Amino acid sequence: MINYTLKQLYSFEAVVRLKSFTKASKELNITQPAVYMQIQQLTQNIGTDLVNTKGKRISPTHIGKQFYQTCLAVIKTLEQSKADIEQTLNPDSGHLEISVATTTNSFVSRALAQFKKQHPKMTFHLEVTNRQLLLEKLSHHNADLVIMGEPPKDMSLIAQPFMENPLIAISHPNHPLLKNKRNSIKKLNKETLITREQGSGTRITIERTTGMKFNSEIEINSNEAIIEAVQAGLGIGFVSKHTVQLELENNIIKQLNVDKFPVTRHWFVVHSAKIQLTPIAQRFKDFIITLAP
Repeated sequence: MINYTLKQLYSFEAVVRLKSFTKASKELNITQPAVYMQIQQLTQNIGTDLVNTKGKRISPTHIGKQFYQTCLAVIKTLEQSKADIEQTLNPDSGHLEISVATTTNSFVSRALAQFKKQHPKMTFHLEVTNRQLLLEKLSHHNADLVIMGEPPKDMSLIAQPFMENPLIAISHPNHPLLKNKRNSIKKLNKETLITREQGSGTRITIERTTGMKFNSEIEINSNEAIIEAVQAGLGIGFVSKHTVQLELENNIIKQLNVDKFPVTRHWFVVHSAKIQLTPIAQRFKDFIITLAP
C-alpha cells in the first residue's frame, strides 16, 4: 500500500511545476533541504524515482508525470473543499478571479461595485483583456468567470447570454456621412475604417454579419483608443454602444446610420464545464444575470 502525506504532495507539485527545489522552498516557505527530504520520502513510499535531476535542471520521470496529475487533482479537491467550508461559515467571503472583454469592462466594474457592497468581505481580481487571452484563461482554468462576446463552440464551456450588446459605427461630429439618412456598406467601405485587431470578437462579428472587409491598416487593440482615434478624425470606428454612451450624449462623437447596423449580439458569462464554481463565483454569476436589463 502506497502512503504519502499532504506535505509530500505539495512539495512534489511545486518542484515539478517550478522545476527547482530552491523555487519550491521559497513558495512553500520551508527550507530547501526540507523540500528535498519530502521528495525523498515520497519516492521511497512509492518505490520508484519521480524526478530526474541533471545539475540544476529537474524534470519528472514517466511515473512522475502520472503522479503529478494525481497531485493536481488531490490539491484541487482540497483547495475547493477549503474554499467551500470557509464560504459556508462566512457566506460574504471568498475570492473571485474574473476576466472580461474590454467591451464589458464598464458594466462589469459597476456590477462588482454593487456586489462588493452586498459581500464586503469578498475579494476579487479583475483582468480586462482581449478575446484570445480570454480563451486561454478558459482553457487553462485560470479564471472563475469570463465575461465576453459569443464563446467558441469547440470548447467544453457553460455559457449563458445575459445582455444585448449592439455594435455601432461612430464618426467625428463633423463627418460628411452624417448628412445622409442612411449609408450603404459599399459607401462605408470607401472610408478609412478603424477596427480592433485580428481575432477580436467585435471584428469577427461585424465581418460575418455585414460582409465588410476592413480596408485600412489602422488596427487598435482597445475601445478607448478607437474612440480617441475617431475623435481625432482618423476615420470611422466600430464599438459597442454601451462603451460610448457618455461620448454620444455629449456629442463628442456621433453614431452613423449604416445599413445592417446596429449589429446586435450578446454578452455571455462563461466558465469551464470541467470545474465547479466556488460559492462566491456562483453568487456573482447569478447577480449579473439578474442585474442586466
